[in-house]
Amino acid sequence: MKNKNTNHTIRKVMSLIHRVRPGHITLVFISRLIAAAQPFVGIIFSSKILDLIIQHDEAPHIMKYAITLVCTVATLNLIEWGLRAIIGINEQVLNEKISQMISEKTCTIDYDILEKHETLEMIIKAEEGINSRGGIQSFCANLAAAAQNVSTIIYSIILLVPAFIPTEGTGLFGIGIFLNKWYSVFILILAIVMNTLVNIWNRKLEGKLQQASFERNVVWNRRLTYWFTLIFTYSLGKYIRLYKMQDFLSRKATESMDNMETEFKNLRTQMMKITWIPLVVNVLLQFVTYVFIGLKAIFKLISVGNAMKYVGAYTSLAESVQNIAGIFTELDIESKYLAYFYDYMAIENKRYEGTIPTEKRTDNEFEIEFRDVSFKYLNTETYALRHVNQKITLGSKTAVVGKNGAGKTTFIKLLCRLYEPTEGQILLNGIDIRYYDYKDYAKLFGVVFQDFNLFSATIGENVAASVDYDEEAVKDALNKAGFSERLAKMPDGIKTNIYQVEENGVEISGGEAQKLAIARALYKNAPFVILDEPTSALDPVAEYEIYQHFDKMVQDKTSIYISHRMSSCRFCDNILVFDEGQIVEQGSHDKLMKQAGLYSELWNAQAQYYEV
Repeated sequence: MKNKNTNHTIRKVMSLIHRVRPGHITLVFISRLIAAAQPFVGIIFSSKILDLIIQHDEAPHIMKYAITLVCTVATLNLIEWGLRAIIGINEQVLNEKISQMISEKTCTIDYDILEKHETLEMIIKAEEGINSRGGIQSFCANLAAAAQNVSTIIYSIILLVPAFIPTEGTGLFGIGIFLNKWYSVFILILAIVMNTLVNIWNRKLEGKLQQASFERNVVWNRRLTYWFTLIFTYSLGKYIRLYKMQDFLSRKATESMDNMETEFKNLRTQMMKITWIPLVVNVLLQFVTYVFIGLKAIFKLISVGNAMKYVGAYTSLAESVQNIAGIFTELDIESKYLAYFYDYMAIENKRYEGTIPTEKRTDNEFEIEFRDVSFKYLNTETYALRHVNQKITLGSKTAVVGKNGAGKTTFIKLLCRLYEPTEGQILLNGIDIRYYDYKDYAKLFGVVFQDFNLFSATIGENVAASVDYDEEAVKDALNKAGFSERLAKMPDGIKTNIYQVEENGVEISGGEAQKLAIARALYKNAPFVILDEPTSALDPVAEYEIYQHFDKMVQDKTSIYISHRMSSCRFCDNILVFDEGQIVEQGSHDKLMKQAGLYSELWNAQAQYYEV
């Protein structure tokens, strides 16, 4: 894993926070410094008040100190409260911005990289790593806490110094003489060092155990998220009920939860075996502190009020030294979790980033050529396409047919540059498509894949794939796609929300959804229109209407039509017949029927379902 170095991660986190929320770190540090000062205000004033009471000082004098104490603490509390309110808002914004960064990164990763199992796990690790052990907010708070504890150490040492200045005491004997020496401080220093070392060892061991547990749980967490997402996807509810899948889904989710629970139990058992050690050492430290300070008071080397002050100061000193050691141990552990985020953000696209703009032809004169193109998917030796040579000329209407798994959709994904060819070249107007600017190249295609998605947004936003759109162009695309009649019944026209996530969302049928997807491709007004099984969810009448208006829909455009319904091929100029990753036949419907090959076989197999 990259970026495990704590100092390197600290710099990256600080830079990220400053970029996303300038001034946040400063506010956190100021808040922590104020928090560090508050206990000492109480310690100093309380010890003074206690000594005044023991000395039977005048009540007004004592009250002056008491009122000063209350006012000072109230003022510091008020300032800290205001700062924490601002910090809380900043932390919420940080959470949202970082999640947005992960989302934006996911949208820009090469498609073939995104679909890898390793990448999907990295996404989970990035999301979980940002939240584990408090995430970036905790990381930032720990840095500020380090400053707070350093301040506490300084305050404590200043208060403790007088306790180790020898006094002119009389009648001292035995241990009293030793306690009046400056070097008696080494007893307390030794106690602090031992306590700190034990806590550092404990924190590091806890961190290793938790890190290992986190790694083991990534797979189960991803699976649990997947099954829970299915359970709460309301559109799948009909299948769950009709196929009685409740037990199946429950057992799948339970399997993941059981494995996670087992892992948590094992972690807790391992943690309990080591957590008692620092507790015992801490009790011993407190015992040594009270005995040491108490004996100094008994030998009258310090007053009772000062004894209370020194106990409080030393306790704060010991806690702060221990905390600082723990904080840097925690920062080291957190940096490993946060590194998952930076590892994911550091993924580099492998797609060659061309710079040539596509030609802005008003006549849409484009020609695509597949030149000896072969392709195989990751982790397989079987070629999905083999030595494909094909030209798609301007303004042509091409049908792509073949059995399932013949390579039809792979052909389209390569054309759209979702994948790069394993071998060979794809040319646009004689130039390798890799050399074109990718965003510019992608604008050439209006595509409806078989597994298209619509969103719980307005009809207009779904068609335009944007919040901003041309209403008349949306309506024209809907009309061409055969959606006008349904649109007229929508309560708010193209501003009607579909699906239930948005308020007042309207449910639509599969065929209506497919028409919206076709309208989206038409609205883009791209030179190439690619329809992958565009009528699979339509009834025969709606399908016939689409075919009848097909010429109008794709006028002046180059169209590619993938379909299992052979009747759709009659509307196309050229038909490509795929089989086992190769183009085995091509030509017009009449030509291919005369050849009596695979196309004819597929056509005749469906002939009983439609009129020829």
